[in-house]
Amino acid sequence: MKRFLLTVLWQCTIVWAATAQQPIEYGPVQIFGLNEGAAVIYSGNGWQQVTRTNYDYLEALFWQPVPAGWTREYYVGIKKSDNFPNCGTIQLRFWFPWGKAAGHQFDIHTEWGIPAESRYHWSRIPSVNDQVQIAHSIDNNGYWRLDARMAGCTDYPKPGHRLYIQGVFVKAIDRPAPSSVAIVLNTDPVAAEPPRYILGGLDSPISIDDPNGNVGIGTMYPKAKLAVNGDILAKRVKVTQNAADWPDYVFHPEYKLPSLDSTAAFITTNRHLPGIPSAQQIAENGQDLGEMNRLLLQKIEELTLHMIRAQEENKALKSRVEQLEKRQASPGKK
Repeated sequence: MKRFLLTVLWQCTIVWAATAQQPIEYGPVQIFGLNEGAAVIYSGNGWQQVTRTNYDYLEALFWQPVPAGWTREYYVGIKKSDNFPNCGTIQLRFWFPWGKAAGHQFDIHTEWGIPAESRYHWSRIPSVNDQVQIAHSIDNNGYWRLDARMAGCTDYPKPGHRLYIQGVFVKAIDRPAPSSVAIVLNTDPVAAEPPRYILGGLDSPISIDDPNGNVGIGTMYPKAKLAVNGDILAKRVKVTQNAADWPDYVFHPEYKLPSLDSTAAFITTNRHLPGIPSAQQIAENGQDLGEMNRLLLQKIEELTLHMIRAQEENKALKSRVEQLEKRQASPGKK
């Protein structure tokens, strides 16, 4: 019985010791995603920003003390969609805006997957404090953001050559044995350009084109401040106009009203009103509602002036006809 108890106690001690040495994991903490949308990284564009704000030291995200004799490791997790061609390598780097310099650079996996499939890829990274010390020899500021690029893709950006980063997470793991990770410094001094960000999924996205400040609904390539690929429903639409451009000038005494003969000749040659875009121009460039309303009002005002002149001429002719009729009906008529 004594031997049995000793055996059980020894086994419990082994199990306790093994359990006590298990790594302790903290997080993950999401630093990008949710309401921010997904970052769209295009091939051939160089470095592009992923996180949209700057973050403090990684150490500040995890306040739990490190057990004596243990070492804390840090990992970045990327939630992405694998719906891009196997083109080059997906690389990420730390960028320190205050120092205008890059820190650690690392790769994420690029294996194929089902389109729009979300996967997490964890990469071991050094602490931001270590990066600052080694890369810049500055320890008074550790703010950073993450950049990404599709390295090895030399073609221009195409709809099929892009990567959607849907979320970025950071976690810490404490281990009993000493641990370290090599810092691979990025030597590219060029700061990243803001990419497109999307909300609402890949099929019906709301895209934000940061470089130009454009927003697209239902389109990934907004070419205006607001581009909508579909219908717009509204109770009221207001278009601001420059008062000097509003066609009140048509009624100015010095305005040169186009003659109906010249208008008729223009229509015969061009098949549309002078000053009004042709059907081909509308098909190529669309129509500016504010400008079109201004042009139409100008034509209405010109037409009104022609009608007023025609009415005056009609009155004059009517007066002459009445005078002639009176003469014809007078008693002294020969």
